[in-house]
Formats: sequence, structure tokens, C-alpha cells
Amino acid sequence: MPAMKHRFEAFGGVLALEDPPMLVHVDQEFMRSLGHAHSPLWDRPQSGTLSAPLEVHFSVTNACSQNCGHCYMDSGTPEAGELSAEEFRNGVDLLAEMGVFHLALGGGEALERPDFFELAAYVRRRGMVPNLTTNGSRITAEIAEKCRLFGQVNVSIDRVGDHRGESAQRVLAVDLLRAAGVKVGVNCVVSRENFDHLEAMFGFAKERGLTDVEFLRLKPAGRARSDYYQRRLTAAQHREFYPLIRDLSRRYQVAAKIDCSFVPMFCWHRPDKQLMEQFSVYGCEAGNVLLGVRSDGRFAGCSFLTGEESILDLPALWSRSAHLKALRGFPESAPEPCRSCAYLDICKGGCRAVSGFVLGDFNAPDPECPFVVAQSLAKERNR
Repeated sequence: MPAMKHRFEAFGGVLALEDPPMLVHVDQEFMRSLGHAHSPLWDRPQSGTLSAPLEVHFSVTNACSQNCGHCYMDSGTPEAGELSAEEFRNGVDLLAEMGVFHLALGGGEALERPDFFELAAYVRRRGMVPNLTTNGSRITAEIAEKCRLFGQVNVSIDRVGDHRGESAQRVLAVDLLRAAGVKVGVNCVVSRENFDHLEAMFGFAKERGLTDVEFLRLKPAGRARSDYYQRRLTAAQHREFYPLIRDLSRRYQVAAKIDCSFVPMFCWHRPDKQLMEQFSVYGCEAGNVLLGVRSDGRFAGCSFLTGEESILDLPALWSRSAHLKALRGFPESAPEPCRSCAYLDICKGGCRAVSGFVLGDFNAPDPECPFVVAQSLAKERNR
């Protein structure tokens, strides 16, 4: 039996590779070639829905002392009914039994929960890879050493160059983590304010030897809802985003990642669909590849959506939840212009959180998708 971790799916299975770290989808024949016996899942009709999420974003607390203006979790004080250590472990047990591979732990600020490292160690003991997203405010040399148990630690930094106050602490956190031998990346929320300063982020990552920079689209969730229209990227910036980070990534030789909500902007430049599939570049995978869990245990398709169902009931709800079914069903019921778009099966209509906030309809095409914007402009010109 192969040593690598695996999970059966109707199409074959998912393999977890360590070097390089990635999840690989393979067909039934390939699974047999690795020595795996027949799985009952292979007798089921194949569909686009997985048997469980591959990655779960789990907030361990809503407590955070930073009060960032665009915090999508509206963090500050702990939520009422936050999961106890025992309840968290029960949730982790269920996810492990379902075959989840990665748990992205965060908050709030996860390090403000006193028993956080005990919880993270439990995730590792249950055979899943724990990763951490932090604002860096609690990172000391001692804490950095403890962070070696994570697959990767991503520090949230939206702009570099100002080495004072909060920015200086985040840079220091990166340096302390690197000195401790931790794999470190940066999460950068892209807005109008920092769009023209993204090159500095690549220079910073190159200088520090960071694993990657992940660029996150500003979402209208939590406190970011209050000034979303003033801070979101312009239509021109959305169109320019992909070629900008592509060229900067090549110039600085730094790996750049984008979150799934940026995929419509990627598709505007007509990339090769086969290559996108090979490298698993997909749009909204909320409620399928991904799941978001708040600190009180309520889950939703992703961290930017809200739900009222409990993670402790997930095994029974995975195939029955109306919330998850609605998210997965967009490609089959997509309206125009998504229905006629060559990238529908990859993009899946863009960001549901943006559609829900801007249009009041989570099932509408992403209104900031360049294709949608272009169609709207064309209709206005023809009136």
C-alpha cells in the first residue's frame, strides 16, 4: 500500500504529495496501479461533487486585538458559544474521518486563544495538515519555534514599505518565523489603495525567501461591507490584475497565488483551459473543495458566506444541506452571460459573496467579472 495519504472518489481518488506539497486528482486506473483495491465509490455515478471537502478554513476564535477595517470576520471579541476544546476536537475527528486533508486555522487571531497550539497539535495527530493564518502580532521567537508544527504559516500583510507600528510587527513576525525554519507565505488583500504597490510585495517576498504570496480579492463580508464600494478594485484594475502579477512573478521569481474569486479576472485573458484544469485553477469551490467554519461551529461554503448548520453535523449534511447544494448547482442553472461562457465549468460564475452583496442574489453572475461588465456596457450602448 502506498505511503502517501489518499482518499477515494467516484472518479478515482485524491493523493496528497509531500514534495512538492500538492493534492492530485487521479482516475481509477491510476489508483489501481498504486495497489489500491476496488472502492465502492467507483460504482457510483461520477459528478462534480466530492465526497468531502479537501480543505477546511476553521476559525478557532473571533478574538482579535487589531480591529482591521476590512476584516471579513468582523473580529474583535470572542463569539458567543465558541467551541470548547472538546467540541473542536470532536469536529476535527469528524473531518479526519471524512478524509479532509488540510485545516487552515485562523481567527480572529488564532494565537489569542490560549489553548491554540494544543488544538493545532491535535489536528496533526489526526493525520491532517494544519496551516496557520496570522496577523503576526503575537509572534515571538518562542512562538515562532512552536509554529514548526504547521505545514505553512501565512502572515497577513497588505502593503510593505512602512516599517512602523503594525506593519513593522508583521515584518518582524515573518523574520522570526523564517529564522525558526518555518515555511512562510504572505496573504495580501488587494484593494485600490495597494494595487499600485504590489511590486513591493514581490520584492519583499524575494528578499525574505518566502514560499509564495497569495493575493486575495477584497470581499464584502464583515467590516469590509461598510466601505466596499470605495475600496474594491476598479473595472480597469480587475482587467490588469492577472498580467501584472504574472509579469511580477516572473521578474522576481516568486510564486504568486490567487484566491478563487480572482479566477474571472484570470479568464478574461483567455488562458488555456486544459492547463487550468491540470494546475487546478478553478473558480468558486465553496461547499465542495472548500468549507468555512466559524468559531462557534457554524459552517458555510466558504469563510465569506454565512450558514447556520453545525460542523458537528457535517457528515449527514454534506450531501443534504440546501446551502451547499445551491452553491454547487450554479453551473447547471447559470444565467447569461455565464451560460454561454467557455469558462463556466472552471470559473463557476465568480464570487458568490460579491454577487450576494452587490446584487442581493447569491446565484447571479459575479457583477465584477470583466465579461459581465463588458456585456452590461454593450447593452447600455445599444439602448
